[in-house]
Amino acid sequence: MLDDVTIGALQSAMHGLSARQSAISQDISNVNTPYYRARNVTFEGDLRRAVQNGEDLSGVQPTTSYSQAEGNALTGNNVDLDAETVASVQTEMSFELAVRAAGDRFSLLSSAIKGA
Repeated sequence: MLDDVTIGALQSAMHGLSARQSAISQDISNVNTPYYRARNVTFEGDLRRAVQNGEDLSGVQPTTSYSQAEGNALTGNNVDLDAETVASVQTEMSFELAVRAAGDRFSLLSSAIKGA
């Protein structure tokens, strides 16, 4: 197994982004569900701290919490479809960037192994 901080950080980031995208998808699909509470997924602070302190990156796990935003007066639902759509696009772009960075890192390692 490769013991590479960059790969570990990218793997943790992709895991967190995947959890966020799943929460966003569920929020959007429940936009009309009475009393549904939108969720937030965070992991960036823990990942940053683990990298800076040289900690085991496999211990970085996404944390899900319920949004404290006020809900619709009639339904109690607090999903903001516009905000969720923007968050979905941002999360997708971040995930794609992490995948590209991981691919580039593996290409670099492959070149180093081949001696090219």
